[in-house]
Formats: sequence, C-alpha cells, structure tokens
Amino acid sequence: MSSAKKPNWNGCPTRYAAGIVGDKWCFLLLRDVLLHGKRTYREFLGSPEGISTNILANRLAKLEALGMLTREPDPRKASSVCYFPTQKSKDFLPALVSMMVWAALYDEATEAPASFATSFSNDPVGTIAWYEAEIDRVDQALRSN
Repeated sequence: MSSAKKPNWNGCPTRYAAGIVGDKWCFLLLRDVLLHGKRTYREFLGSPEGISTNILANRLAKLEALGMLTREPDPRKASSVCYFPTQKSKDFLPALVSMMVWAALYDEATEAPASFATSFSNDPVGTIAWYEAEIDRVDQALRSN
C-alpha cells in the first residue's frame, strides 16, 4: 500500500480552481447564481440538469464554506434562505463566461445563441460589466423586498 501524501489543494492555481469548480454541480450552481439570477434552494432544484436534494444541499454548503456564497434569510419569506454570490464568486465570472464561450464554439449541440460568443469576443469587458450589473440588480431587488 502506498503511503504517498496527497498534495495540498492550495498553492497550484489550477488545483485550487479545480477544487472549487471541478465538481459539475458546483460549476452549475455558480452558473445559476451568476448568470441566471437564482438565489433559493427551490430555484436551484428547478434547474434542468436535475440535481438531487442531498447533492444540492451538500454543494450549497460547500460553496458557502469556500466563501463563494453567503446564506441569508429570504427577505420575502422568513422560513426560507437565499444564497448570494460573494465578491469571490463574482471575480470568477470572467473565467466562467470564457469557458462557456469556448464550449459554445466546440459543442455542436450548444444551446447558447451565436450572439453570446460574439458579444463576449467583441467586448469582453462590456459583457462582464453587463453580467455584474445584472447580479447587483437581482440582489438589490431581492433584498429590498
């Protein structure tokens, strides 16, 4: 039996990023928070990929522990909670969109409109700024209830 020590997930930038978004469910939850404005457990559960309740609860807790999401009482319903993106997850937005543009170019069955990749290619800064403004708009609207 090998007693080789596993490497620490910190230190190597690729390993660190893979530890956060290398799990498909964490990656899709970040997509839903950052691009689709989802904030509640019910909204995440309704995503078309069909995440199970136990995996959803686990990944939301993981993203919260990693500082990617904050968990706050839902201002609309005291018995519910909302998950808000932190600055750390907002800083992931350019990488997320870049990876999606790459996938849209190579996935023959992509559901992304052609304008998505073109918009980002023509104006990456403007595209990210638009998404950031949408994130802020969703959060402000939710918190002002």
